[in-house]
Amino acid sequence: MKKVQRNSELSIAIAGAGFAGLAGAALLARAGHRVTVFEKFAKPQAVGAGILIQPSGLAALRVLGLDDALIAQGAAVTRLYGVTPRGKPVIDVRYADWQAAAFGLGLHRGALFEALWALCVRSGVQLVTGHEVRDLHEFHGHYDLHVVADGANSQLRAQTGLPFRESLYPWGAVWAVLPDAQQHYASTLWQWYRSAREMLGIMPTGLAPGHAEPVVSLFWSLHADAYPAWRAAGLDAFKQKVLALNPACGNLLGQITHIDQLTWARYHHVAMPRYHTERCVVIGDAAHATSPQLGQGTNLALLDAVALAHCVATYANVPADVPTALAAYTRERKSHLHFYGQASRWMTPAFQSHQSVMPWLRDAFMAAALRWPISRPFSHQTLVGVRHSWWRPAGTLQLENLN
Repeated sequence: MKKVQRNSELSIAIAGAGFAGLAGAALLARAGHRVTVFEKFAKPQAVGAGILIQPSGLAALRVLGLDDALIAQGAAVTRLYGVTPRGKPVIDVRYADWQAAAFGLGLHRGALFEALWALCVRSGVQLVTGHEVRDLHEFHGHYDLHVVADGANSQLRAQTGLPFRESLYPWGAVWAVLPDAQQHYASTLWQWYRSAREMLGIMPTGLAPGHAEPVVSLFWSLHADAYPAWRAAGLDAFKQKVLALNPACGNLLGQITHIDQLTWARYHHVAMPRYHTERCVVIGDAAHATSPQLGQGTNLALLDAVALAHCVATYANVPADVPTALAAYTRERKSHLHFYGQASRWMTPAFQSHQSVMPWLRDAFMAAALRWPISRPFSHQTLVGVRHSWWRPAGTLQLENLN
């Protein structure tokens, strides 16, 4: 893709200092725009367990100039491996089967947040903390471009007037980040399944900010209605269930001494037919939140930021051209985001539900199907984050070097 000329300066307001908001702010400020990020928390920080950065997300990190530092802080994941309690493989996917030397990156959320926050500071972004934007009219008349990036629970999305569908998925997970000094779980994201009612995941997560000891993220699937009873049953009951599914993780469980070390998280589904108005655009989880089953949330957010910066650089030569830039953004992102939203929504019940037929079919056929000549490329392209359609071959990532 050819290098585009710098455009005239825009005044840009971004609501939300999540991954999409911070990455977009850094890229837009680096292009010469005046960018202000508003964040409701007085001391912003990333909350959550580890994240999996796919090759598509790593490509976005290269545009941001953060790939080398974060690869050094993360853990290379070369394989996804999921089994039944009897050890029968359900998922066995290796990144090298897609492309030699390819890998995902297990990363602590705090590591990515700190890197993006520091990049915004270096890029001249004005970061306003302790300020929750509750009304988009706050931006009107003061900024050329308004960016809604306030997450899956967005309070501003509805104010844009754009149509959207939002639902709270009935399942979630409890999670903890635990030391793994001997790196027993290095290089593989492990999962264990009993039907779709129980699922344990352990993912290498690299180094937590300020620590030199490797950690892993442990996830345990749980229906929202069962969460109060799960807490009431206590820690020993939880450990017994986990050990029944994977007896080898006793050392990890031994580090959990209180049930409050496990944090509860719910999943949202958000879908929008388009993401822009004349002056406003919705990005990140505010526009397309999904369950984490496909491991794409952070990658999609980073790609949103790159695409937005590219469209602004290409089309918004004067403030009056902002609508053209935002229309281009929707065109560029729509097929990619809709595919992963649909894939996540349709696949999640095979791994988290009270259904019996779908999990049985999963256990019986999924491992073999992932090796079939037709479905194997599809599954690998979906995993690494480059698929744009159910029927057409993988799309090309539109990543512009905006340095």
